[in-house]
This record gives sequence, C-alpha cells and structure tokens, in this order.
Amino acid sequence: MLPGDSSKKQSSDDLAPEETTIANAKEISLRPSFTPGRSRFSPRLPPKSGPKEPNFSLNNLLHAYNTSSSASASASTAAISIADNEDLLIQILLFLPPKSLLRFQSVSRQWLAIISSPIFCRLYSTRHPTTTKGLFLFRRRLINFITFSDNLVNSTGNFVSNLGNLFNNGEITSLHSCNGLLAVVFELDDYIGHKEFIVYNPTTRKHRIIPRLNSWERIHRYVALNIVFDPLKSDYYKLVYVWRESYANAEEYELTEERYGFSVYASEVGIWRDSMDALEMDEDDPSMHIYFEKGVLWNGNLHWISDGKYNFWFDLDKECLNWTVPSLPFPLGRWDLRYFGGSGGCLFVIECKDFGGVVFDIFELSRDYSKWVLKYHVDLAPLRTLYPSMVDDDLEPCCGERCKVYIPCFLNDEKENKAKLVISVLRKIILYDTNDMTVKEIAEVDSGPGNAEADCWDVLYKWSDAHQHIETLAYV
Repeated sequence: MLPGDSSKKQSSDDLAPEETTIANAKEISLRPSFTPGRSRFSPRLPPKSGPKEPNFSLNNLLHAYNTSSSASASASTAAISIADNEDLLIQILLFLPPKSLLRFQSVSRQWLAIISSPIFCRLYSTRHPTTTKGLFLFRRRLINFITFSDNLVNSTGNFVSNLGNLFNNGEITSLHSCNGLLAVVFELDDYIGHKEFIVYNPTTRKHRIIPRLNSWERIHRYVALNIVFDPLKSDYYKLVYVWRESYANAEEYELTEERYGFSVYASEVGIWRDSMDALEMDEDDPSMHIYFEKGVLWNGNLHWISDGKYNFWFDLDKECLNWTVPSLPFPLGRWDLRYFGGSGGCLFVIECKDFGGVVFDIFELSRDYSKWVLKYHVDLAPLRTLYPSMVDDDLEPCCGERCKVYIPCFLNDEKENKAKLVISVLRKIILYDTNDMTVKEIAEVDSGPGNAEADCWDVLYKWSDAHQHIETLAYV
C-alpha cells in the first residue's frame, strides 16, 4: 500500500525499486455504451490483449543448444564461440533487460568490462528508448515507488541501497530525476542543517557524493537541485543548484528584493562553476512561486515554470537564462496548473479548465518556442461513476462540484500515437488512456492510521510529488 501519512521517517536505505504484487489489475472502459438497459457510461471490459511477446534472454538463446544430452558438446562449443566473439556477445547482451545485465557482470571479467563500459551503455541507451517504468512519489520526506505493469496492480517497493550508511544523522529532503538518474539532497541533523548532494542510479544502485563548498550555506539559501542527463548525447551529467539571497533596495534600505543565482556542476570535470546570470524579483511579486525543484530537460536545456510571468529556460552550454518561452495561452494560477513535464520528446503543460476539477487541456510547446499548441482536451467526468468518493461533498453548492483528482504524470508516445494520464484519486492511483478511454488501477493508497476520509486531500499526489523512473546503466 502507498502510505499517505506516517510518523515514521523514511529511511535512506530505501533507494532502489522492488515490485510487490497485491492484486489482479482492474481495467475498464469509459467509452459510452449504448446497450439497452445500460447507462451511457457503463463500465465494460476491454478486448483481451494479444499474445505476449517472447521473453528474450541469454539463457533462452543458449537453451536451444541444451535440449538433449547428445547436444551438450555442441552447446559447449557454441558458448565458447560466442564468448570468443566479442562483437556477437555484445549484440546478444544488448537484447537483455538491465536487471539481467547487472547479474551477468559476475560471469567473468570480460563480461564485466563489456557491460560496464561507456560504449556499451551508450549503445544500450540507443537501442532501448527512455521509457518510464514507474514513479517515485516523494512528499513530507517520505518516498514511495509504484511500477507500471501490463497485468498487475502494484504496491510500493522499498528502496534498497547503502545510502543510509553514509549519513546516520540526516534524512532526504529533496529529489529530482532525469532519464534514470536521481539527484538526492540530504539534510544533516546538525545545528546548521548542512546539506549533502548525492547522484544515485536506482537501476545499478550506484551513487556518488558531490563535493560542495560549505561557504554556500552561510551566504546563500538553498532553493533546489536539478539533474540533467541525456544518455543519447553524453555519458556525463550536470547538476544545476539554485540558490537565493535577499538584498536591500537602494532607495528603501530594506530587504525587499530577492536574487536567484545558479551554480553548475559538470561530472566530466568534477567541479562547480557559478553562472554569471541571475534572476531578480520583488518579494511582493504575486508571481513569486517558481517551480525550481521541478526543472525539465527538453530541447537540450533545463526549463522551469511559475504561477505567473516567469517561464524561462537555463542554457546548459552558455550557463545563462533564456526568456524565449512564449506566454501560456491561459492565465495560470497555482490551482490551474496540474502538470508540467516532458514525455516522448515533447514538453507539456496541463491546465484545469473548470471549477469542478475534471476538465483538462493539455498543451505542447513547439520545438522552435513559437507557441503552445492544444494537443488534447480531456473530460474525466465519467470517472465519478467509478469513483464517487472523488467528489468533495463538503463544498457549498454555490462553489460547484469540486473533485479530488490530480495528475502526477503524463505519458506520451508519439510513435504509437498514445497518451496516458496517471491520475491520483481517493485511495487509488489509476492510468487513464485518452485514446480508448480505458481506466486501469495501478496502485492502492492507504490514508494512514488516524486519517479521516475528510482529510484525504493529504493522500492525493500532485505532479510536484512525482519523479519518473527510467532504467539506465549510466555510470555516476
């Protein structure tokens, strides 16, 4: 179950996803059904899926040589031939899933050298597109993990790593993900509250402690840490540290203005470098809230969004700000913004269109930054039939019908022409296919001990709580 609230602190020993099956998947369709005697939106089962794809693995490929005792000599000869032919071995290994590759590193020194080499990792990334396998849900310093499965409803899996042995007197306070790597912020339990930065690969369970300058914490206030990593372009990653400081207005002599600064860490050289650019704004500006903690790597640069006029991107090559992002086609408020993120090589923003909270417009930013294009219009009103508890009955009638629904993630597949919404409703996390209007429950959410149903807003996950998990063999 996904704990919605707990007094127990999240252990940092929990940083590698493991799946746990709790029930058979419940998949239903929301397409209108006109069968006599049935409601217009009566749930109906979708057609059965086709046959499963064959399971390719090295064992299966070599098993053909071991079907009889008389073929044992041939099998041994074939295995030796494959082992001696490194090019053929690489082509076979490229078909295997990451978990198998990690196990096969222990076969021999040769296999370890091949699988752990940057060239193989780059080939593997090219062969296997960055497909989201699950979500890390992080809120109130608690981390949960859900997986996307074709046939099963999943509960959370615990992280399993040795990170907890690094800092015995601290806890995780921030996460940011990009193409399979996590930027983890530890806040130490000391009188200053020092922060340590970790880059972690949940697939390989490898981590690296990033060197920091302690003087930063005396001068600058921590805002966010973003990681940017594109395995198709480079074997290296960058960290963008956002900090701020207040300073006095020259005329009023008061701390009325804020300056946001940026520092960049490049793993290729292993050093930090301060950007010469900065963002200055008035503390009284109603557009103050910028989602620095949810930067999105798209088009080769890091993009941020805010509740108001501050929408811009950080040029990772020049290490400066760029303001060429067009204004959104709607006035954005904190309650209207339901998602900002990338998927399938595109950048999206989702707006809640009605006060009832069930109608959404999904906009895509054109690659030349010329405009936002309306991509999808989604009406989730039929969900109320399946999940009546998503309606908040405590609101006054004059306020309309407010629904308890959020969108932690949006999955877009341009090649397959498919788009899916990961939706958080009361006690459930579901996957909604915008094409065939099918709904699939992927996780159950527990409100936690002592939580009344009226307080279950606390167990709804927003887009700012979710971090996509992609399998990668990248070296940290």
